[in-house]
Amino acid sequence: MKESANLPDLILAIDPGASGIKVVASLAHDEKCYPFTIEPYCVDLDLLHQTDRNPEPNPDFDENSVWIGIGSKNYAIGNLAKTKYSDCSSIKLLKADSIVPKIVAAIAVAHRYFNLPVKFNLSISSVLPPGEYTYEKDVSKNLALALRKVSTPAGKITPVLQRVSINPEGYGILNWHRIYGAAKTQDIGVIMFGYRNTSVLFSVGGQITGLKSSDRGFHQVLEKISSFSGGGYHENDLAVPVWNYLINHDETGFRRISRSANFDRELLMIKNAIDKSLVEYRRNLQNWLIGAMQNTSMIVLCGGNCDYIGDSLNDFFQNYARHIEGRGYMIQRHIGSTAIPAEISETDMAVRYLDIYCLWLELKCNFKKEFISG
Repeated sequence: MKESANLPDLILAIDPGASGIKVVASLAHDEKCYPFTIEPYCVDLDLLHQTDRNPEPNPDFDENSVWIGIGSKNYAIGNLAKTKYSDCSSIKLLKADSIVPKIVAAIAVAHRYFNLPVKFNLSISSVLPPGEYTYEKDVSKNLALALRKVSTPAGKITPVLQRVSINPEGYGILNWHRIYGAAKTQDIGVIMFGYRNTSVLFSVGGQITGLKSSDRGFHQVLEKISSFSGGGYHENDLAVPVWNYLINHDETGFRRISRSANFDRELLMIKNAIDKSLVEYRRNLQNWLIGAMQNTSMIVLCGGNCDYIGDSLNDFFQNYARHIEGRGYMIQRHIGSTAIPAEISETDMAVRYLDIYCLWLELKCNFKKEFISG
């Protein structure tokens, strides 16, 4: 620690999500954070032809054109992986399998953004689905090994790892409510509705418990819509139009994926497929939640897909609570009525960033405490 006392401190929280790698970064004593997203694709270039293994240097790279070297291995991440190497990552793959190169890619982008020297201090907080949390120690060890030799399009970097924390998805939100919210003295459950997973975790008597995740994410709704409407739409093409239709009642996005000369008839078919898909999805989700719930006082609904699915589950949670516990739940969304910082809300993806924003906030607060005590 003494050898790195005069180096700049980069703090970074990252979610290696299936719909996008969400990152919140800053220098340790900055008051504002820098959020950015990298497309979720990751290609191991060692698996490709020899001439493709060493991408060209590019000092002006950004989150859309990032590759990284870890030891002797090279990876293309994000849009570069998709456009140059035609990667379409399976939604079924474990996040633990690609989290290390995705974290290193985020470090490379943040290093360039903040114009850091080759050597700098680094503190990281990241997440895995609760069902993959058993890989936490392996991820921490592999990350520490990976950071010994890192290459980026702009050259080699030498991060000095100060702290690393791998948490279950939803932990940032849960911890925020335990520190700042009504859950300081109450048991709390967090249900995170994501693109790939729906996950739950609880804090009972101050201890984290009940970690579970399923594949019942937004992608499952899109799969059903594609199937019920004839199977001709790709899930990636459906995601934004369906989201805007459900949240903003905006139908215009469906014109961009239209395949029929009779758009009105096609639109009715798509809307019927959405209604049918959501009925089936909610029924399956409720059946899973019955087996995942624990006794608690408060439920927090969060995640990128909370706002289109959360309202429909309010009655389910209250009926479940009265039947099992003889009383209702206190139900909150995200971080309650607390205002979301402008740098997060201006991304138009605020609810998808909030979990890691809360992890970033915890890292920043730790630096403040160390500064005051030091």
